[in-house]
Amino acid sequence: MAATIYDIARITGYNPGTVSRALNGDARVAEKTREKIQSVGLQLGYVPNLAAKILITGRSKILAVVSGSWTGGPMNALMMGTNRILMQRGYLLMSLLYNNLEQFRMCMNRLKCGFCDGAILHSPPRNYGKIPEFEQLRESGYPLVCFDQWIPDLPFPVVTNDARKSIALLTEKLLETGVDGAFLRFEKSNTVGAWRHRCAVRLLRKAGIPCTDEEERIPELIRERRIRNLGIFADSPAGLDALEKYLPPGRNRPRCTGGIFDPWNRQVPPFISPAFRCVQDIEGESEQAIKMLFDMMDGKEIGTDRVLLPPKEILTT
Repeated sequence: MAATIYDIARITGYNPGTVSRALNGDARVAEKTREKIQSVGLQLGYVPNLAAKILITGRSKILAVVSGSWTGGPMNALMMGTNRILMQRGYLLMSLLYNNLEQFRMCMNRLKCGFCDGAILHSPPRNYGKIPEFEQLRESGYPLVCFDQWIPDLPFPVVTNDARKSIALLTEKLLETGVDGAFLRFEKSNTVGAWRHRCAVRLLRKAGIPCTDEEERIPELIRERRIRNLGIFADSPAGLDALEKYLPPGRNRPRCTGGIFDPWNRQVPPFISPAFRCVQDIEGESEQAIKMLFDMMDGKEIGTDRVLLPPKEILTT
């Protein structure tokens, strides 16, 4: 038969209420008392009843990360950073994964059931924004924070990298090398990629640098503008090796200089050198997202404006 708080109370001599508060991390319980109760609970193999715990405290002490992918540097860094912070607070981290809209709605319905106290929504697809579950979560006041990418007009706070500052730093580095033309590869279907693209185009035009976001137009750009140093801006190094086929051979081939977002240290193709790599502060963004969730759980008013964090550093390779 499973051990209960009454078994622990009988052995330790404390009343069941004190045992319950100690096991739930109540700061009002003295440290020595809490350690003794927890030690006896461990010896008895006590496993807390989550449903009963929610009834007593009003919280499950579980937070969720909802994501369409488990792979990739940002997701790994988010999970590791978030888990470290939550463990310090006595919370557990749960991941909810989806592959399509139906599964995404299922995840949102899980949140509505209240099995976890709040959630981080990692880079949700912008075309998922019309589902009714979002409005239901908003009406209930459910703590939800979008991380990295976001859905326009979604009534929840956002924590993301400051694309304006990041692109400005990368553009400054590339201009210092004498870049006289540029190719942009940003995923414009998502909010972060589209923002980066807008910022890069604006700064390049201001500097009088011609640019294109069409691979097929790279040879034309190089030929007509006599480009000698082609700047390559991208969300990541993935797939950039395919661009080499668009470069002319021999003496007409320009130098290629990279301005790349790269939080997970993927290999940059050797024909791009030097490469300036913008490393996002995923750990700082994770801490900010968790802080906002706890503020919301405590009833504090949190606006829906984006919270922007500058890049961690610009590396040169």
